[in-house]
Amino acid sequence: MNKVIVTLMLLSCCIFNAEAQTDGFPRNSKQNQRYWLLGFGISGQSMYDEAASFVRYNGSGIGPSLGLIKTSEKRYRQFKLEPTFNKLTTNRGNGLRPMEVKTTRFVLDYQYLLKVKQWNEKLKLYAGGDASFLFNLKRAEQLDNSQLFYDYALSIGPAAKLDKDFTWRKRNCTLSYNLGIPLISQIARPYYLNRIEFIDPKNNFVGDLFKNSSIVSVNKLIRVTSEVSLTYPLFNHNALQISYRWDFYKMKTINAVYAAEHLISFTFMSNY
Repeated sequence: MNKVIVTLMLLSCCIFNAEAQTDGFPRNSKQNQRYWLLGFGISGQSMYDEAASFVRYNGSGIGPSLGLIKTSEKRYRQFKLEPTFNKLTTNRGNGLRPMEVKTTRFVLDYQYLLKVKQWNEKLKLYAGGDASFLFNLKRAEQLDNSQLFYDYALSIGPAAKLDKDFTWRKRNCTLSYNLGIPLISQIARPYYLNRIEFIDPKNNFVGDLFKNSSIVSVNKLIRVTSEVSLTYPLFNHNALQISYRWDFYKMKTINAVYAAEHLISFTFMSNY
């Protein structure tokens, strides 16, 4: 009888351990992982905006980020907020004519991707859709009453992600490349020479933003978002990630604007 009890107890322990290993997050497993993202980045921007002047502006700043990632064997979902704060200048400025543009740029992005191709256990391709919100507020103090202007775009389009797994220092790391190109967008710029008009007391910023918006395709907004990232897992199921993102867009309303951002980010990924 005692042998039967001992045998049942050992069998129960084995079953419990097997279930725990299946339901948990093993160190080398890539299935059903969920992460909170908290990052800090260094941003570099280049801009040509006819609402400010007909010269190119360049500068750098900071870019914190906050987001959420959920992955499984067949799906990848990502939600991320990335604001950046930059001070742009041009070499044509001087002490009497500073020609500075301070930008506050918000990017809110959601991706839903499905695995469409797997060449082997270490190389996978995901494809799906991307919904992105871009709002870039700029201030050029040298323009006095017309110093504020902005770009607004709410876009949807295809996206893809390529993952390459490899082992480094006994860790299963992932090198990823992500690409998104919007096809349909709702865009808006201020109606008065693409600048916010403060002289008119009836001017309403929010009302003008939606009143002057329009639905366009790549004829009025071309945007390409390209990102390379390296993810390194930690012992406690968390991870560290370093990434480089290049985000370029061209928008045409009354005046044209071209802008490109280079963003290098260091992100802590907290598993939950």
